[in-house]
Amino acid sequence: MAFACGNLFAADPLTGGGKKFKAVLLSSAQSNSRELRRFVQAGYNTAVLYLTDEDSRKATKTATERILTTGLDLYYWIEVARNPAMAKTHPEWMASIQTHPEWRRHFPTFPQPATNEVVKNYPWVPVLYQETFEPHRARVADLLRDLPSPKGIFLNDLQGAPSACGCGNSYCRWTTDYGPKLTAARLPNDAAARFVAAVAKLAPQAKIVPVWTTECLEKDGPPGAPCDGVGCFSGKCWREYTAQLMPVADQCDTIGVLLPFHAFEKERTAYGDHAEWQKHALTSFIEIPPKRGGKAIPLNRLIAVLQGWDLTPAQQTLQVKQSEDAGVGGYLLALAKIDQSWEPRLLKVPQFKSADGTDVHAH
Repeated sequence: MAFACGNLFAADPLTGGGKKFKAVLLSSAQSNSRELRRFVQAGYNTAVLYLTDEDSRKATKTATERILTTGLDLYYWIEVARNPAMAKTHPEWMASIQTHPEWRRHFPTFPQPATNEVVKNYPWVPVLYQETFEPHRARVADLLRDLPSPKGIFLNDLQGAPSACGCGNSYCRWTTDYGPKLTAARLPNDAAARFVAAVAKLAPQAKIVPVWTTECLEKDGPPGAPCDGVGCFSGKCWREYTAQLMPVADQCDTIGVLLPFHAFEKERTAYGDHAEWQKHALTSFIEIPPKRGGKAIPLNRLIAVLQGWDLTPAQQTLQVKQSEDAGVGGYLLALAKIDQSWEPRLLKVPQFKSADGTDVHAH
């Protein structure tokens, strides 16, 4: 299924002349003509427009026209799992937080669930459920409707929700439900790859770039660190992560890597304040999958997605240098905020689901 994603740097180079992918992520409001010309002068070759349900169709179309007028390549960015509207309409579709209680250090007053309650992770609705796959696909189709055909589409958050096992680490996303209380039926490990293929059918001329978030690092494990004593690094997390990543890597030549610099500051303080952890996250694509039942993914297949919002130009430049020194295929500087926040919510459930999807009465 490799045709579904294409290659940003193959026979059809992104910009001609073999130039590296250098892009900015912008909201419709940020896509004004003066700023776009400034990005061209600064050497960027691509503008990635953040598509949202809140922006008017007119504002989005105007932004695309401005981008195309400047000569920048047009890409779209679509957030998948983090979806407040879907979470409010179907709270049973949200991922849950179970088993490990370490996440409670971030929410010390949150109550314990009753027998007929489950702790949900608001507003995260993973595409990894039978119930959510088609609604997510339909939403993407609606976002793309009547818009100019882009050169590519970034799909963010195709994994589980933050603190997947209950450790409290926002990078832990290997599962949707680490516990027995299920309110939706889990799809197999190739669900993210299947979703990428489904979106490719909606935009057959576009290169689809799935965006991946790395798992808990080894320094995250000790008490007081981001996993607070939970053995994520040596446990199931990376093996399950790899099992989901490999079908995506087999299908897509190019993968985005979400690398928020300060958005998860507490999670990365052990690596210093100079974005050193970003190098560890990038090299993990080479080093860790072969140790967890997968294959290495060369760094030149990766697009580093860097935090630009709420940072100084010096901090932005530092991240770009770190990613280029690592040898990635390109970078995307996100000036539009990529919200990754999460919080627990109690959900009363009359009946849970078993692992095979059948209903089980909640006593």
